[in-house]
Amino acid sequence: MLKNLRAQAAALLTIVAMSAVLPAQAEDAKSKDAKSMGHSALMAPVRAASMATGLVVGVPVAVLRRTSNRSLEYTNRFADNIGGKDSAPPVIFASVLGIPRGILVGTGEGIYYGGKNAFRTSVDKPFGLASFSLADDLEGSK
Repeated sequence: MLKNLRAQAAALLTIVAMSAVLPAQAEDAKSKDAKSMGHSALMAPVRAASMATGLVVGVPVAVLRRTSNRSLEYTNRFADNIGGKDSAPPVIFASVLGIPRGILVGTGEGIYYGGKNAFRTSVDKPFGLASFSLADDLEGSK
Protein backbone atom coordinates (compact mmCIF):
# COMPACT_ATOMS: atom_id res chain seq x y z
CA MET A 1 0.00 0.00 0.00
CA LEU A 2 2.85 2.38 0.83
CA LYS A 3 4.51 1.72 -2.54
CA ASN A 4 1.22 2.43 -4.29
CA LEU A 5 0.85 5.72 -2.38
CA ARG A 6 4.41 6.72 -3.25
CA ALA A 7 3.83 5.92 -6.92
CA GLN A 8 0.64 7.99 -6.95
CA ALA A 9 2.37 10.92 -5.24
CA ALA A 10 5.27 10.77 -7.70
CA ALA A 11 2.88 10.64 -10.65
CA LEU A 12 0.90 13.60 -9.31
CA LEU A 13 4.05 15.69 -8.81
CA THR A 14 5.25 14.81 -12.31
CA ILE A 15 1.93 15.87 -13.82
CA VAL A 16 1.95 19.15 -11.88
CA ALA A 17 5.52 19.89 -12.92
CA MET A 18 4.85 19.09 -16.55
CA SER A 19 1.70 21.22 -16.61
CA ALA A 20 3.72 24.13 -15.24
CA VAL A 21 6.40 23.67 -17.91
CA LEU A 22 4.34 22.80 -20.99
CA PRO A 23 2.86 26.27 -21.62
CA ALA A 24 6.38 27.71 -21.47
CA GLN A 25 7.63 25.11 -23.93
CA ALA A 26 4.84 25.87 -26.40
CA GLU A 27 5.69 29.57 -26.22
CA ASP A 28 9.39 28.82 -26.61
CA ALA A 29 8.75 26.73 -29.72
CA LYS A 30 7.04 29.67 -31.40
CA SER A 31 9.24 32.55 -30.35
CA LYS A 32 12.58 31.25 -29.07
CA ASP A 33 15.26 28.87 -30.22
CA ALA A 34 15.64 25.17 -29.39
CA LYS A 35 18.23 25.89 -26.71
CA SER A 36 15.64 27.55 -24.50
CA MET A 37 13.23 24.68 -25.08
CA GLY A 38 15.91 22.21 -24.04
CA HIS A 39 16.62 24.22 -20.91
CA SER A 40 12.93 24.12 -19.95
CA ALA A 41 12.79 20.38 -20.53
CA LEU A 42 15.89 19.79 -18.42
CA MET A 43 14.52 22.00 -15.62
CA ALA A 44 11.29 19.97 -15.32
CA PRO A 45 12.74 17.35 -12.93
CA VAL A 46 14.46 20.07 -10.90
CA ARG A 47 11.17 21.96 -10.57
CA ALA A 48 9.33 18.79 -9.59
CA ALA A 49 11.95 17.98 -6.95
CA SER A 50 11.76 21.55 -5.68
CA MET A 51 7.98 21.32 -5.35
CA ALA A 52 8.19 18.01 -3.48
CA THR A 53 10.91 19.29 -1.17
CA GLY A 54 9.01 22.53 -0.67
CA LEU A 55 5.97 20.56 0.44
CA VAL A 56 7.92 18.32 2.79
CA VAL A 57 10.01 21.09 4.36
CA GLY A 58 8.05 24.28 3.67
CA VAL A 59 4.66 23.24 5.04
CA PRO A 60 5.94 22.41 8.56
CA VAL A 61 8.00 25.61 8.57
CA ALA A 62 4.96 27.66 7.57
CA VAL A 63 2.81 25.91 10.18
CA LEU A 64 5.35 26.69 12.89
CA ARG A 65 5.66 30.33 11.82
CA ARG A 66 1.91 30.94 11.56
CA THR A 67 1.15 29.07 14.79
CA SER A 68 3.61 31.11 16.83
CA ASN A 69 2.44 34.41 15.31
CA ARG A 70 -1.24 33.63 15.79
CA SER A 71 -0.76 32.35 19.36
CA LEU A 72 0.98 35.56 20.37
CA GLU A 73 -1.59 37.67 18.54
CA TYR A 74 -4.60 35.99 20.17
CA THR A 75 -3.01 35.89 23.63
CA ASN A 76 -2.24 39.62 23.49
CA ARG A 77 -5.70 40.43 22.14
CA PHE A 78 -7.43 38.42 24.88
CA ALA A 79 -5.14 39.91 27.55
CA ASP A 80 -6.08 43.42 26.41
CA ASN A 81 -9.74 42.55 26.91
CA ILE A 82 -9.25 41.43 30.52
CA GLY A 83 -6.76 43.93 31.89
CA GLY A 84 -3.88 44.61 29.53
CA LYS A 85 -1.02 42.70 27.99
CA ASP A 86 1.53 44.59 30.09
CA SER A 87 0.86 42.69 33.31
CA ALA A 88 1.43 38.98 33.87
CA PRO A 89 -1.90 37.75 35.31
CA PRO A 90 -4.04 38.79 32.32
CA VAL A 91 -1.49 37.30 29.92
CA ILE A 92 -1.43 34.01 31.83
CA PHE A 93 -5.22 33.74 31.83
CA ALA A 94 -5.45 34.85 28.19
CA SER A 95 -2.92 32.21 27.12
CA VAL A 96 -5.36 29.49 28.19
CA LEU A 97 -7.60 30.50 25.28
CA GLY A 98 -5.09 32.26 23.00
CA ILE A 99 -2.58 29.47 22.52
CA PRO A 100 -5.05 26.72 21.48
CA ARG A 101 -6.83 29.12 19.14
CA GLY A 102 -3.49 30.24 17.68
CA ILE A 103 -2.46 26.62 17.13
CA LEU A 104 -5.73 25.81 15.38
CA VAL A 105 -5.79 28.87 13.11
CA GLY A 106 -2.02 28.87 12.53
CA THR A 107 -2.01 25.23 11.46
CA GLY A 108 -4.64 25.85 8.82
CA GLU A 109 -2.93 28.97 7.53
CA GLY A 110 0.48 27.26 7.55
CA ILE A 111 -0.77 24.34 5.48
CA TYR A 112 -2.33 26.74 2.98
CA TYR A 113 0.61 29.13 2.67
CA GLY A 114 3.26 26.38 2.77
CA GLY A 115 1.61 24.52 -0.12
CA LYS A 116 1.01 27.73 -2.02
CA ASN A 117 4.65 28.78 -1.67
CA ALA A 118 5.93 25.35 -2.69
CA PHE A 119 3.93 25.30 -5.92
CA ARG A 120 4.12 28.99 -6.85
CA THR A 121 7.80 29.70 -6.30
CA SER A 122 9.30 26.36 -7.34
CA VAL A 123 8.59 27.07 -11.01
CA ASP A 124 10.40 30.42 -11.15
CA LYS A 125 13.11 29.89 -8.51
CA PRO A 126 13.54 26.21 -7.64
CA PHE A 127 14.94 25.53 -4.17
CA GLY A 128 14.70 29.21 -3.19
CA LEU A 129 13.95 30.43 0.32
CA ALA A 130 10.38 31.26 -0.63
CA SER A 131 9.66 27.70 -1.76
CA PHE A 132 10.60 26.50 1.74
CA SER A 133 8.50 29.24 3.40
CA LEU A 134 11.65 30.85 4.78
CA ALA A 135 11.30 34.22 3.04
CA ASP A 136 10.43 37.31 5.06
CA ASP A 137 6.95 37.50 3.52
CA LEU A 138 5.19 34.17 4.13
CA GLU A 139 2.02 35.14 2.30
CA GLY A 140 3.84 36.14 -0.89
CA SER A 141 1.98 39.43 -1.23
CA LYS A 142 5.06 41.42 -2.22
